[in-house]
Amino acid sequence: MKATLENTCLRIAVKEKGGELCSLVKKETQTEYIWQAGPDYWNRHAPVLFPIVGALKDGIYYHLGKGYKMGQHGLARDLPFRLVDREANKLVYSLKSNPFTRERYPFEFELQIAYSLRDNQLTTTYRVINPSEQTLFFSIGGHPAFNCPLHKGEKRSDYQLVFEQPETISIQRIINGFRNGAWEQVLNGERRLPITDSLFDKDALIFKGLHSSSVSLSKGEEPVLTLDFSGFPYLGIWSKSSTAPFVCIEPWFGVTDHTKHNRQLAEKEGIVALEGWGEFRHGYTVEIH
Repeated sequence: MKATLENTCLRIAVKEKGGELCSLVKKETQTEYIWQAGPDYWNRHAPVLFPIVGALKDGIYYHLGKGYKMGQHGLARDLPFRLVDREANKLVYSLKSNPFTRERYPFEFELQIAYSLRDNQLTTTYRVINPSEQTLFFSIGGHPAFNCPLHKGEKRSDYQLVFEQPETISIQRIINGFRNGAWEQVLNGERRLPITDSLFDKDALIFKGLHSSSVSLSKGEEPVLTLDFSGFPYLGIWSKSSTAPFVCIEPWFGVTDHTKHNRQLAEKEGIVALEGWGEFRHGYTVEIH
């Protein structure tokens, strides 16, 4: 089941499975910006990553002395959400803890994902509600895949990522799904990161400590979209292969495990500790140019 929402500029569609955005169309040109999934490369569009981002060392974590297994990027992206609110410019989806989640993640929670349209902007807002007195430990993040190239006759390498500010920064490299402590400088006082065919040969690029709060996907010097990730401590950039026709721009609260992590959930890098009866709310905005 899908729900649609539109204004004068944009039209979106969202699946009940995972509460996942599966379409973002600029109505003036009928251009689709979200990767339409497919087994040749990646069978997802823009999943939510909850309650972990990335992978767990040995596929397991411990909480209060007990071990729990969980796959990459957590549970939420494969579970059915309910559409709990619909307004003229907003859709709100909800996932609540249940017997299935408690076997793998021993916390009470409600996760809401709100999609709201304003002019040429789509804002995705995550709201995590802790309905118990127990501290809720979680990570959360977005994984939107944007078509790149956008049009026939173009190449992915015609595009580049342009940060809001000049950056001198290194990325945390991933080996077999985990961070191993290695850092690699990719920007030195620069704003532009060309999307070369080899950019993702070593998996995702994980940024921490960026000065920028937004990044644009640009065709040459012309931005096609800008993602504002203000307040997110991590940003991932990923594509499946050198030929995959999409690029993911991923704002995260949390990150994949280090190879030397002690597997304690409460000590996982980037974990959010939400106190009893508390609420977490944060989001990111995509502006279509």
